[in-house]
Amino acid sequence: MHGLFFTTYYLTFTSNCYLRKLKNRGIWIKNQTSLFFTRYGTILFLIPVVFCVTIYENSPAFAQDSQPKITITVRYANDTLPTYTILADNHQTYTISQKNSWSKDDFRYNVQAYSIDKGPNIPINRMSGGNFTLDVMTDSDHSILFFAKPQFQITLHDTSNATFVPPSPTNDNWFDMGTDVQFLVPYVVPSDKQDTRQQLDGWSLDNSYINAISRQESGSFKSDIIHMSSDHTVNLEYKTQYYIKVISNFGRTLGTGWYNSGSIVDISVIPGNDIISNHVFAGWQGSTIGNQNQESVETLADSPKVMVANWSVDYTNVSIIGIVIIAVLVLLAIYQKRRTPSRI
Repeated sequence: MHGLFFTTYYLTFTSNCYLRKLKNRGIWIKNQTSLFFTRYGTILFLIPVVFCVTIYENSPAFAQDSQPKITITVRYANDTLPTYTILADNHQTYTISQKNSWSKDDFRYNVQAYSIDKGPNIPINRMSGGNFTLDVMTDSDHSILFFAKPQFQITLHDTSNATFVPPSPTNDNWFDMGTDVQFLVPYVVPSDKQDTRQQLDGWSLDNSYINAISRQESGSFKSDIIHMSSDHTVNLEYKTQYYIKVISNFGRTLGTGWYNSGSIVDISVIPGNDIISNHVFAGWQGSTIGNQNQESVETLADSPKVMVANWSVDYTNVSIIGIVIIAVLVLLAIYQKRRTPSRI
């Protein structure tokens, strides 16, 4: 007779689930299910066994998730941005990161101050970009109120040398709504090319008519007042100028100076007073319009130029003077000889 025997196996499943909170008490239930497999001969028996462990919120396993939270409410004066709420752990330092500038309703807003819990306004070092950070101690609920200024932009074309009076509060070309602004630009802008420059000739506001500007060789032009009630566009007109130099080793020249590109330039030379030799004008060295052999000509200001007046020297007067001097000396010698009595 064969003896009877049992072979037993078991398989365990474990699951955690948060059921609900009753009477301000969180309940964790840990279910452990074990399946026992018992074999009797060729027959397999399955016996489920369920264990249930309940953990209340005052247990260490629940303590970490049950700490009280602190509410930080962030608001914006004049609703320049939506209000939002932050839940932070108690007795910690929470850092609020706020953009310095943002766009809304055709404005750019720039943060200028904040207050905590209806306290005094605290100014902020204004910047155009980046973020402003504020550390808040979470010892109690807090209310943060940010104040922002609406701004408008002045866009200047054809220059990178402009300055503003007063300067932008955000160190760029944005200005607070309602302010009056003027810009300053140099009359003359040097060029990297030799004897070439840019000369301020006019300006316009918001694509209106051109305001002519009288030519100045140095200093800065100061615009009319621009009221910042909207964005503005300023167009500057600079003209390229070339330096024309007129030189001569005799007489006096006219026409040296700066001229707008494409203009016709009158140049001339006035002969000096000859005493011994006679200077004869021999023409111009450099491109001219028309006959180069005239003392007064025109040239095109299409590049920097050096115009040289050429002269030839006629020594006829020197020869005549020399002959006269020799003749006088000969006559004096003859005269002197005749006056001297001969000796016998």
